[in-house]
Amino acid sequence: MDEGFQSFVRERMRLDRVRRRRALSQFQSRKSMPKARLRYEEIARWAADQWQARHPGQPFVTVWAAPECANKIAHQRIRPGRRLRGKARYAGLTPLPCTAVTDISEITYWGNDATLGATSGAFRFTFEATDTGAPFEAIFVASHFEDEVRDQVAVVVLPPERLESWVAFEYLCADKARPRIRRRRDVYIIGGTDAFFEPVVDWEDVILPPDLKADLLDDIEAFFIDGVGIYQQLRLAPFRKLLLVGLPGTGKTMLCSALAKLTIARKRVVVYVSGADVFGATFEKIHRALHIVRESRQPVLLIVEELDAYLHAEDKARVLNVLDGVESPNNPKGVLMLATTNYPEIIDERVAKRPGRVDRIFVIPPIQDEDQALQMLRRYMGPQWRDEHEAVAPRLIERTGAFVREVALQARMLAAHAHQTEVTLEFLKSSVEALSTQVEAGDDFLPRRPFGLVPETENHRNRRRRGVPFLPPDEVFTDDDELWEPDL
Repeated sequence: MDEGFQSFVRERMRLDRVRRRRALSQFQSRKSMPKARLRYEEIARWAADQWQARHPGQPFVTVWAAPECANKIAHQRIRPGRRLRGKARYAGLTPLPCTAVTDISEITYWGNDATLGATSGAFRFTFEATDTGAPFEAIFVASHFEDEVRDQVAVVVLPPERLESWVAFEYLCADKARPRIRRRRDVYIIGGTDAFFEPVVDWEDVILPPDLKADLLDDIEAFFIDGVGIYQQLRLAPFRKLLLVGLPGTGKTMLCSALAKLTIARKRVVVYVSGADVFGATFEKIHRALHIVRESRQPVLLIVEELDAYLHAEDKARVLNVLDGVESPNNPKGVLMLATTNYPEIIDERVAKRPGRVDRIFVIPPIQDEDQALQMLRRYMGPQWRDEHEAVAPRLIERTGAFVREVALQARMLAAHAHQTEVTLEFLKSSVEALSTQVEAGDDFLPRRPFGLVPETENHRNRRRRGVPFLPPDEVFTDDDELWEPDL
């Protein structure tokens, strides 16, 4: 049994468990409504009725099915006559009018073209036994699980002796429906509102301590040039995981964009997992991205920003499975995952301190010295830069790149409001002062999370819920202490 088929079977079993949990949850939430019929019950009853009407007296089984069997792309790419496991051959399909399901298709991209993809509806799939020539069929129905969730549930009714052939057909549909990525000049987006975006940040524009910048790039290049072969010699999937840790505004997003542009220039593929659509940060997006990069047969940089947002209580174990290698993509050309987080304390010790789950952690610091501050200030002042502006550089140390950007923008706006064409040092000082006051005031009244690779204690959580600022370890109150309350 090949690796892709084994992976599909494991994923199918996992999805069956998810469907059972959802069904139980839905049933429990509707215990007070005994007459309400659950969605999976409706489509299962309908499919069974269709079978009994077409094959009276013949035995059948009703099983969970892969929704990819309803995918329009799979229907177009699987030709009649395709041989399957279990001594069977695919013969074709017929859409069926179904009173339990409304036919709805999603628009997706195949290459550069918009096309119909995932679909809800009912189909009759026909097959032929290769040893006897006898035909057999399966009645398949796919529907949205419930009104509030755009995920699908599917069932199929078929002869009990044809389960092996059906699983092989499911795998074929899933394989054909999965997007194939190829090298292009922009970034593939998984789960966002757009399908692609073009990175515009040059590597030379990234301002970081030189040693850190060189170390990060060397790690990435060493993996793709030599590391993939080393992983394969050790019989490991060539999947490397790097984590960028830093305060908000230190430039992690800009760094990812620059690495994406550089990666594309070096004829590799970049895939970005986005939480910017209505579904937010869900593990299903990471899982879909892993399937895509595994099949790409191209060296891939996989970017997952704000990894902590994907670590929901119900998804954390699944994320750990990916990081452990249980579900790692085995792309022979190599996959490097570049993840970021603003809150490393959420990524607990099971991730941060266990070797192999994250191969390296790079801390992206705020501005470290005057030279770095001047580089950033020159960048954001642009043609308005004057040598006298160097005087504010000491006040920018330990600030973030986002802070410097806002300082420059505010100073230029002050000059514009004063109807002046040049940004004087006084405008720049006023901007630094105003933004520093704003940040420090925010530090006084905004609840903060402790920063660092340490777990958040119950005391910290209680204080954060009540809006109490986090204190250093030697100043932390006990739960019995009187807590400061913010003025409202």
